[in-house]
Amino acid sequence: MDRLGGDERVKRLAAALKSGAKLRTESCPECGSPLVEVKGEVMCAVCEKPVVIVRDETEAGRAVYPYVLSALEEVAVAKIDELTRILARTGDPDEIERLAEAIDALITVLRKGMELQESLKRKE
Repeated sequence: MDRLGGDERVKRLAAALKSGAKLRTESCPECGSPLVEVKGEVMCAVCEKPVVIVRDETEAGRAVYPYVLSALEEVAVAKIDELTRILARTGDPDEIERLAEAIDALITVLRKGMELQESLKRKE
């Protein structure tokens, strides 16, 4: 977001404040602009991205869980799709078995990731 001029930064921040956002004391780790709070969510009005505020390393680790689990889900689904396409083309029984085992393992990973996401949502 460094490519935005000072006037544009001020306009975005002012627009957020006019729409009811509350100014916070922390600054954005990306662009250094003051953070705002909108409906309980902390965000940078300049970068237009949510920001997670953490107090210590333990909290930082917990804040990363949803993002990591989301990335895991995307990768697992992409790999299942890729392996399914390979499975559709093969007739070799050994390769079918190997692919089926790999798909099963990925489904297990996907299921566990989804269970963890649900568990994290219940704790919030």
